[in-house]
Amino acid sequence: MASVSTVPSIRRLDETVVNRIAAGEVVQRPANALKEMLENSLDAKATNITVMVKDGGLKILQIQDNGIGIRREDLSLVCERFTTSKLTAFEDLMQIGTYGFRGEALASITHVAHLTITTRTADSKCAYRRVEARYTDGRLREDPRPCAGNVGTQILVEDLFFNMAARRQALRSPAEEFNKISEVVSDQVHFRKNC
Repeated sequence: MASVSTVPSIRRLDETVVNRIAAGEVVQRPANALKEMLENSLDAKATNITVMVKDGGLKILQIQDNGIGIRREDLSLVCERFTTSKLTAFEDLMQIGTYGFRGEALASITHVAHLTITTRTADSKCAYRRVEARYTDGRLREDPRPCAGNVGTQILVEDLFFNMAARRQALRSPAEEFNKISEVVSDQVHFRKNC
């Protein structure tokens, strides 16, 4: 029988560690991040979506859409875990008609990358973006600032897995990651044509 002194104690993990572990489950590779962002664009009624990728999505992964945009006052919440505009009560899950609704995707990405959001709604005179343009661990570091921009949303993800060396090393070459991204885009285009 083990003595009490050799049995490790159970303790709560720091919230940052918990969020980074959870982020690794949602965003396993650049293609997963892109799929989540594409679904958000489609849920925002986008009819035109542009994707830009550098180094297989590890250096830059950007999506721009012409959807409904995000209200300025919601920019402080959009990257927190379990925040969503798609449901308010548990019963809403029975009638959910959107691709994504958990409110985890953008929050997860902010825990493993640098994320910038530039967005404009149809009733806004300008777009909004943050100076330095960074969410960190789900939190907006400073107030959004007005800027030029089209109606819709642009999300820029930079240096994916910069703080998770083991995850980054486990990924294949940038060329293979780009192929996975191409598959996600092709699947979404094919799905939309068949709807």
